[in-house]
Amino acid sequence: MSQEESPPVIVLKFGSSVLRSIDDLPNVVHEIYRWYREGHQVIAVVSAIGNTTESLLDQARTLSVTPEAFALAELLATGERTSAALLSVALDRAGIPARAVSPSEIGLEVEGTPLNSQPVAVHILHVRELLEAYPVLVVPGFFGINAEGRTHCLGRGGSDLTAVFLAVALRARCRLLKDVDGVYECDPANASAHPRRFEQLHYDDALAVAGKLIQPKAVAYLREQQICAEVAALAHPYQTLIHGGRTMTAGATSTAPRVDVVVLGCGTVGFGVYQRLRAQPAHFRVIGVLVRNRVKHEEAGVPEDLLHTRIDSMRALKPALVIDALPGIGVSADLLTHFLRRGVHVVSANKTVIAEYGAGLTSLASESSATLRYSAAVGGSAPMLEAVAAAKVSSSITQIAAVLNGTCNYVLDACADGTTLREAIAEAQRLGFAESDPSEDLSGRDAARKLQILVRHAFGTDLSAVPIQVLNESVVQAAREAAMNGKRLRQVARAERRNGGVAVSVGFEPTYADSPFHTLSGEWNALIITLANGETVTVRGRGAGRWPTAEAVMADVFDLVRARRIGAEWKISPG
Repeated sequence: MSQEESPPVIVLKFGSSVLRSIDDLPNVVHEIYRWYREGHQVIAVVSAIGNTTESLLDQARTLSVTPEAFALAELLATGERTSAALLSVALDRAGIPARAVSPSEIGLEVEGTPLNSQPVAVHILHVRELLEAYPVLVVPGFFGINAEGRTHCLGRGGSDLTAVFLAVALRARCRLLKDVDGVYECDPANASAHPRRFEQLHYDDALAVAGKLIQPKAVAYLREQQICAEVAALAHPYQTLIHGGRTMTAGATSTAPRVDVVVLGCGTVGFGVYQRLRAQPAHFRVIGVLVRNRVKHEEAGVPEDLLHTRIDSMRALKPALVIDALPGIGVSADLLTHFLRRGVHVVSANKTVIAEYGAGLTSLASESSATLRYSAAVGGSAPMLEAVAAAKVSSSITQIAAVLNGTCNYVLDACADGTTLREAIAEAQRLGFAESDPSEDLSGRDAARKLQILVRHAFGTDLSAVPIQVLNESVVQAAREAAMNGKRLRQVARAERRNGGVAVSVGFEPTYADSPFHTLSGEWNALIITLANGETVTVRGRGAGRWPTAEAVMADVFDLVRARRIGAEWKISPG
């Protein structure tokens, strides 16, 4: 997210206790996306995955009882480098604009011995420039570069120090993610001791009780700089604050039971959501999945007893949460209406039903004290609805412009390079950018539905119709002419306050190199919001596909889970 005044920065540190294996990377992606869609620029500092560091030490010791210090530092740093690269791949798959950066690239200079140094400098201006281009930066923790350019490690637990140092330098919020939800009086695994969690912890007390959880050098640096940091668990709404104030224990935290979930649809998006739910057994229990072909999904690994093909059997289930990943209106509208009337929370990725019936479903949810959320229906992992809501807080919105369809991106670029329209569509279908019937995309109806949802949120207006331009041979010719002049043609959805109303359109426009729309390719989407005070806000992300859309769905789901953990009412459907 970018605007004239830079968004707040948060430094998130992920240690090996939450990065136990590559399978934990999606959970880390969830946490990063949580803060990105809330409007933060994120610096994600990562440790090596699992026991990688110990394994590397063992390898070195098979060659020498006392490995040469500089060589060992270089070897150990490969663990964090690998972790950062893998996380960047996972973020890209989820459609979150991110970039991995090395300590040398950002000038993270250290002083001391090769295996136990202290950070002393970082190129702050360059970091901020990178954040403007990539709102998520992934930084390998634990090591830096000395004045001669050689790799030095920061000691055991050094990724904590990397995170704290960067947060101090950037005047950013710092959150150290652990496998426990804060600092306790003693090991919380020892249930018989009934340890209390600290809500706030003075630096000196943190050094006394948290030495195994937080690197003491990091706590000492916080104390020296008189800066605070948080210790928390993934997806949790609370934390222990390490600061210069008094130490306080927290009140009792109730353990929320698992949420019973029904998934409507198990196609590209639905199956991705199902996989993420099943990977979080402490939070969720899937009790039903609506499908057309039972055999197909059994073969994909969905248990037979979860699969339903009839609407009436779905109605009989008693979930606390329904996730809608269906296409079209009929079945989706029927079941959403049914469950919302019962007070069941709903998260939907169905742009068609939200565009047509979103206002009515929202009213129904309000009447029954349920929650209806649908971030995934517009922009995939580009947090467009969140950006609109945040922008309206500071000023009224005068105009929105968005690229909302990845199929058109791909087809226009391919045709600009000389491919025929028919060939470009066929290739887009082969790559998964286009459906077997691409008419929704090429006609502009897909973008128009998403624009309807955006306009409802930005201007409080329900559109009855949107003028649209079809992608045809004349548009293909315009794309080729634009390319010859250094421009790219893009399908742009627009809405603007005008003469007491809202003027809207979906059409094709040439974009210049300085436009956020110019570099979008494939399924990448972007939204530009113009405010009455002259500021602009831009967000981007992958607008379609299994993982970007599933990420947006799960972000809505985890928002509900966090609200439940801090005591907000979670209304369970009546028996």
